[in-house]
Amino acid sequence: MKYLSSFAFAVLFCAVADFAYASDGHELPWGNFALRMLNVAIFLGILWYAGGRLVKTFLANHQAQVKEELESAKALRQKAEHNLSIAEDKLRSVENECAKLFEDGKKQAEAIKSAIISDAEKQAERIIEQAKLAAEQDVHNEVQKIKAQMAEEIVAQMEKEIVSRLDKDGHNALIEKSLSKVVFS
Repeated sequence: MKYLSSFAFAVLFCAVADFAYASDGHELPWGNFALRMLNVAIFLGILWYAGGRLVKTFLANHQAQVKEELESAKALRQKAEHNLSIAEDKLRSVENECAKLFEDGKKQAEAIKSAIISDAEKQAERIIEQAKLAAEQDVHNEVQKIKAQMAEEIVAQMEKEIVSRLDKDGHNALIEKSLSKVVFS
């Protein structure tokens, strides 16, 4: 049965070749066709006998090699799937770690923000306190200037009044009296 399909192919090939020859106007020589078919069958038999074992061995080896490669590919696929699952687990853990770091960063940013606001409020209070002190100092300085100016004006006014009340003799007498008090003391 195995050889029947090969034989049928050979017969069909030779028949097509003979029919092509016959279509040129020649008559079909059946005896020649039979001898050719026998020749092809003998040639195929020799090929099968000489190379059949080699072909069988080659095909068996090739089949074994393909099976090994398939098993190797299956093992590699399983390993790749395992590595993929490990990589996906690592990716999920990295994503979780990133989310955790992001939340920690937010908390730290809020803490820093609160600290900055607190420091700014303290500095604002200090600045206000310093401004109050500076204003008080300026007020005190201005009051002192006004007092000094008023004192000068009062002294000048009193001097004018005293000078206007005292005449030249009264003034000389007052100076002598003041000098005698200073000398005797």
